[in-house]
Amino acid sequence: MPGRGFASAAALIAIALACLAISRKLERERRLLAKLRRRGTAIPVEELTDDERDAAESLAAAGVLDIQQKRASIRTVALAAFRRKRMRLMVMGGFGAFLLACLVALLILRR
Repeated sequence: MPGRGFASAAALIAIALACLAISRKLERERRLLAKLRRRGTAIPVEELTDDERDAAESLAAAGVLDIQQKRASIRTVALAAFRRKRMRLMVMGGFGAFLLACLVALLILRR
């Protein structure tokens, strides 16, 4: 059955692409937070690249960044809790992707 092999390969590729997309998003957020910490002050939003603006909007929605008067600054109170939640998400997501990939691999090997 050639359809099963194709479906299995597509599932593995989808898992890999989802992991890459999530890790890219997390890396952009990490870089933006590092840039803001290096500066020590609020950064004008106009100085940010498109990727950094997207990350800033995501972090602002999570409550980590404050964007007021077109300037972005870190809310240090919320940063520690955000890091713990993000680490938990990364570990659980990676474990879930690993289990799903193992399940697909087992299905491939059994047939």
